[in-house]
Amino acid sequence: MPADATGSGVDRRLPAPDRALRMREQLGIFLDGAAAGTLTVRVPAQPVNGVSRGEGHFHLASELFLQVSGWTLFRFPHAELKLSAGEALVLPPRLLHAERAGSESDAPFCNVVIYAEGAALSCHLAHEAEPGRPGILHLEGHRHAQAPRIHDWLVDAARLGRDAGADAPAWAATQTRALVSAATAGVLRALDDIDPDARAEPALVARARVLVQNQLGDHRLSVRGLAEQSGCTADYLSHVFSQATDEHLAAFIVRRRMERAAHLLAQSTLAGKEVAWACGFATQSYFIRSFRAQFGMTPQAWRAARAVAAGRFISRRKRVLVGSPLPPTPPRSPRGSGWTRFARAGQAGRSQPTRSRRAAAPCVSRSARSDCRSSSASSIRSWRAP
Repeated sequence: MPADATGSGVDRRLPAPDRALRMREQLGIFLDGAAAGTLTVRVPAQPVNGVSRGEGHFHLASELFLQVSGWTLFRFPHAELKLSAGEALVLPPRLLHAERAGSESDAPFCNVVIYAEGAALSCHLAHEAEPGRPGILHLEGHRHAQAPRIHDWLVDAARLGRDAGADAPAWAATQTRALVSAATAGVLRALDDIDPDARAEPALVARARVLVQNQLGDHRLSVRGLAEQSGCTADYLSHVFSQATDEHLAAFIVRRRMERAAHLLAQSTLAGKEVAWACGFATQSYFIRSFRAQFGMTPQAWRAARAVAAGRFISRRKRVLVGSPLPPTPPRSPRGSGWTRFARAGQAGRSQPTRSRRAAAPCVSRSARSDCRSSSASSIRSWRAP
């Protein structure tokens, strides 16, 4: 357990700068524990297909939980896991889960949650907003070059921890800790490495992004509901979001749902109705209409077309790797020695054509060459390429 990781709940009355400092302090404590080899990293098992119906939500990338104080009970479709203070949890992609927060007698609930997808990185400090329900106390989101690396490190940590069973070698836990350590260090670097010329995103917009991410599979997700959770009106939230991102909040929700649908169709064997449920569509027919409007074809046709394209790519790649003959190279136009002999025969005191002039000469048949050899220099000049 990292030193000073317990008994350190964060007072919600602290101003934002103090919350930001406290979040960085906790990241540093867990980083030190991972580097010292004392941090316990837990990785839950994952069903074969990764997405099931039930309570909770899931993400397309791995998520890292650092339990500062109190505890978090994670409920999965197949099991439960209680994360205690001082422990870390790497949540695999597409694993449905629900969270319940709890406090110890001497320490309130508090944890740090890290998520990276694409170039976007978010890190937030959570508290017990309502009895048993975690909520965001302080959130920072950035677009940073470290985000793709953090994503890959966490995905590798989840895969390594998933494959490591009771008989796993000792180095498996060490390697998992090292990946978590790299991800945590990357977050600390990204939080403080901010482009001074970049336009800072309002906290309200960053919070809305995380709320959409966590509720994307809920068909009740709406701008009005997000506004109620953010403590403002729907019109004000939509205005601030569109001003900061040049995209309407409702359009952002639809786009994120379509991106998730495309990912699940390409990367899983889920049926269309399961994909519709996972993306927050109340009915499959509504999902099909929305998907066709976005991609110009039905989900089934899109998946089939992508499978054909992937098969062609793999087939060509295998042919290159195993050394199979590629399609023959088109024949080259006759030039070189034949044209050179012809040019020399009819040159009549002129200098030999340059390489560029020879390359530009028209294709001449053998009979034509024979006739041309007996022709005069003047006739040669009349048909030579300029």
